[in-house]
Amino acid sequence: MPRVSVIVPAKDSAATIGRALRSVAAQTYDDWHVVLCDDGSSDHTAEVARKVLGDRITIVRHETAQGPAAARNRAIEDADGDLMAFLDADDELAPEFLTVQVGRYDDELDAGRGDVGLLACDARVVGEGVPNGQTYLAQFHEDPEPMTLERVLRRNCVYVATVVPRPVGEELGWFAPELFGTEDHDFWVRILETGRRAVLSRQLLATYHHSAGSVSSNIASQGVNNQKTYVRALERGNLTPAARRIAKREVRYNRAMEAAAKAWFHRDLMAAVKAAPVLIGVALTRPSHWGDWIRVLRSR
Repeated sequence: MPRVSVIVPAKDSAATIGRALRSVAAQTYDDWHVVLCDDGSSDHTAEVARKVLGDRITIVRHETAQGPAAARNRAIEDADGDLMAFLDADDELAPEFLTVQVGRYDDELDAGRGDVGLLACDARVVGEGVPNGQTYLAQFHEDPEPMTLERVLRRNCVYVATVVPRPVGEELGWFAPELFGTEDHDFWVRILETGRRAVLSRQLLATYHHSAGSVSSNIASQGVNNQKTYVRALERGNLTPAARRIAKREVRYNRAMEAAAKAWFHRDLMAAVKAAPVLIGVALTRPSHWGDWIRVLRSR
């Protein structure tokens, strides 16, 4: 039984899945097995994956697409590892990813710190329009360490290539299928709500291939799903007063992003007028996010 199960959701990923899985095959830590959920693909994703990893991969399938959260959850059902490592089908792990993260987890346990909820890392960001040398953490323009609940509520500074102990995910029910594109952020928040810690490695242990057509690049959709993430957090009732204030502010901010995107894309003057008070308020109180407003205008 491998210690680490690498969980990969994939839909119509034949063009990128080979690259992602070859990065797993190149790991300097060898006690792993991959479980991939083919989420209703109409291409040769499964065949490419099998060709790359052979008997070191288990492939399960949804006949119709159910989204990345449900795909990850389905893969976890067939995973045997004590630690779950998450990799998206178009990204890559550095060869030392598992060596570093499993080593850090063991160091925490050896030091008597058994409250680790997830192990995070930094990643190179590559893609059209991405500056050379861009990293995932650098885009937030603030020190993300320690990755407290309040910091992770403000911005999703946890890159998806993480390692999570199985008991933590089982306690929380893993990813929320009703969320799309923000299911990882929701999961990190729920982990930190329990009082567990996020352990960050500042090493560049992965490569994030940013696509202009990705879920995270759809401003209006992201605004809607981010609102759901924060409303869920407020409804659970586990947030401190400071964290509740952050969550409420983020609900307003993402409502404004949704309204701005819809008004701009559809040239809806009435929608823009109705949204103006919240748009102005957020623009004035959230100057660190002006880059997101520019993305709204440019994305058309």
